[in-house]
Amino acid sequence: MVPHSDLSPPPLAGEGRVGANLFPPPLAGEGRVGAGWSTLLLWSAIAVAILQAIVGIAHVDREAIAFAVLFAVGVVILTRVRQGGRAYTATVIILGLLFADVAFWMITATWSNARNHEQLLYIVEPLALACASTAGLIAVAGRLVDRRQRAAQSVAAVVTIGAIATFVLCLGAAAIDGWGKEQTQGPNDLSVKIHNTAYSSTKINAASRQVTLYVTNDDLFWHTVTIDQLGVDLALPVGSHRRITFTAPSGTYTFYCRIPGHRQAGMQGTIIVP
Repeated sequence: MVPHSDLSPPPLAGEGRVGANLFPPPLAGEGRVGAGWSTLLLWSAIAVAILQAIVGIAHVDREAIAFAVLFAVGVVILTRVRQGGRAYTATVIILGLLFADVAFWMITATWSNARNHEQLLYIVEPLALACASTAGLIAVAGRLVDRRQRAAQSVAAVVTIGAIATFVLCLGAAAIDGWGKEQTQGPNDLSVKIHNTAYSSTKINAASRQVTLYVTNDDLFWHTVTIDQLGVDLALPVGSHRRITFTAPSGTYTFYCRIPGHRQAGMQGTIIVP
């Protein structure tokens, strides 16, 4: 008699021994328990990378492109390494810091631009990034804090729906309040544009002691025009157009961007008042 085991077909590729099934193994980045957090984290990183790339290419913004590359690298690592390993955990933490940075600046930029009736584009761009990065930040917290992750999938789904709903509701609120009515440049204003973390002019000559600056921020991130000696501190959100008037005694004053690292990157200049 032929033994029963000899009549059994060989196991299929990908099947185990005890408890095997016919389904393929999970993709990297998907877990057994807590796949909801991992999936939300992965797709949030992909969304932010794509949005940063689109904005960076459209505005020729090197800083946005750099962030897109960082998020893309994070996505590649998440899909290649084993969950729970040191490389995976380190990547999650680094992505969390990136998400937090983007979320902070984009949320404040959306709020400021909406209040100042900037153009629709400069409300949509930071709002989309704010929603995607906030969802990613929540996913990072869930992945690191919620160790047992019993309700990870359902909570992650709620976060995803909430991010989409927030985008729609905030855009609707901005539409009701009105957009496209940003401050315009006056005939005697001194124009300064900011692009690729640089001022268009680093030496400004004023015509009188009363100075009016009209500053445009074409970068994806916040900048400022700060003059310590005169108490001037003009904050410029994403895509903003701002005007400021001040009176100064004759002299030469230094203006710079007070966002950490920007002055060291060369964002400073002088304004000469006659």
